[in-house]
Amino acid sequence: MKQFIFLISLLLFFNACNDKSTVTKYDKSVKQLNCLRLVVFPPDKLITDTLTKLYNFDEACAYELQVSKKGGIVCNSNQNAGRKALSNFPSGYIRMDVYKNHRPLYSYYKDLTSKVSKKEIVTAFNRLKKDLLKEQ
Repeated sequence: MKQFIFLISLLLFFNACNDKSTVTKYDKSVKQLNCLRLVVFPPDKLITDTLTKLYNFDEACAYELQVSKKGGIVCNSNQNAGRKALSNFPSGYIRMDVYKNHRPLYSYYKDLTSKVSKKEIVTAFNRLKKDLLKEQ
């Protein structure tokens, strides 16, 4: 029994800040969108340029794609000391959220161990596209 509890504790310990993507569809009634309006905050040339090459955004669209990134994140939990020392600990993230009238419809989030790259942006958008967009 002690070994079982130890293994569960160890599993939780190493999952405190994981690096897999998380997708949440808040409104299951929304199946496919015809358009998106792009908002990148804080402004980022790599993200904007990459996404505008992948999709024809419409400034008049009611559905807003908000894209954000963060770097230099430190998970300060003492429980993660071993993981920080022994693995690629997340230091940033990329996030893509779709809203209509300030109401969340969809979210994509992924922890990153390095700066946001073009590959990460394309991967995130392709997932959103697969889940939510009609082909143009």
